[in-house]
Amino acid sequence: MGGFISATVLFALHLLFSKKNKLEFLFALLILTFFLGDNFSGPFSFMQNFRFIVLGLGILYLLRYKVLQKNNANDVLLFSLVAFSVTLLFSPLGIMALLRAAAFWLVALVIFKMVALLYARNAQRTSELLVLIFTLYFGVNLLLLFLPFLEVYQLGRFKGLTGNPNGFALIAMFAYAILSLINKRKETTFKKTFFLVFKGALFSAILLSGSRTALFSVLAFQFTVILINNKALLLPFFAALGVLYVVFNSMVLGEFINYLGFSEYLRAESLSDASGRTDVWPVAWEEIKKSPWLGNGIMYDNYFIAEYVEKYVGDSAARQWGGVWSSYLSLLLDVGVIGCMAYAYFWIKAFKKSQHKNTAIAFVVMCLLSGITESWMAASMNAFTPMMFLFWAIQSHPVNKMNNKE
Repeated sequence: MGGFISATVLFALHLLFSKKNKLEFLFALLILTFFLGDNFSGPFSFMQNFRFIVLGLGILYLLRYKVLQKNNANDVLLFSLVAFSVTLLFSPLGIMALLRAAAFWLVALVIFKMVALLYARNAQRTSELLVLIFTLYFGVNLLLLFLPFLEVYQLGRFKGLTGNPNGFALIAMFAYAILSLINKRKETTFKKTFFLVFKGALFSAILLSGSRTALFSVLAFQFTVILINNKALLLPFFAALGVLYVVFNSMVLGEFINYLGFSEYLRAESLSDASGRTDVWPVAWEEIKKSPWLGNGIMYDNYFIAEYVEKYVGDSAARQWGGVWSSYLSLLLDVGVIGCMAYAYFWIKAFKKSQHKNTAIAFVVMCLLSGITESWMAASMNAFTPMMFLFWAIQSHPVNKMNNKE
């Protein structure tokens, strides 16, 4: 229906003529746009370009609220400056890579400011708006299970409205953590049972996607929360880990998973080599050693691996050669050790400002684990970055159990 140009016109008209709830509309649209932003084909492919429009107009709209002042997004500015400078000096990719480097700060700028403004106006309404956004998005995805009028499967794995199953699982993973945080803040009218059922549905969605990374990361999040809140379970938990370690060493891991009946979901035959990712990692590491301190600029990880495949692997390259498949290797390729230190600086600052430290610890564990076999952290315009900023933005806002009025 005209792609991102038509969408941009409708968006601009709404901002010009709507008299109420502009900020809420912009906030919801921004989140949903990033949910759909990894569609490279199909009816939502226009979101690839439209997300830049929403981000740009969002910044312009927030100028009236002094978007740069008292904004926790400035904690990520150091990383964005390092990424931009390295990209400008060394990247072979030009303006697009520079935009992606700057977008780390720009996305944070919009997310943190919107959350701060909305929570200051009405904390309950904002939390319930987020729950509504998740409900609508995953509700439509659930509908597609029974009425698949769109192509919602990829190699037998459910991808829903996103471009790939791992992207869908990523959104479900972050939604699980954010719903846990909203429940912890106790600012909504929803009962604990509602959040429990919703998180159970998200866990089921992750199983349908077949994403082992998201599955293990969500389990790590939940177990971390349980262990922190029930320290008496720490000793039995580590004892159980010891038993599992003995079991895994005494029998083939794939056989154990088959015995439990999870081989279909966990794809046991490719678990040991992370679906071939371990073949790529040594190649990426050799390239990292050529420029370990500063890297070669944002998006260089994908550029390098594509060049390597063209020279040494050929057109018949297996799927694992489509990326680096590790946030840590990708960050080192792109911004080096110095950039990684700047990235860690933001996380430390965000953690210190969090209101619920136990949930924050679990979130850090979840994100760090999810980065082992996916390169999500190294990209500013996928769902990982805005969802990560969204969690920290909510965490940084003081809890107010009263329903504030505008």
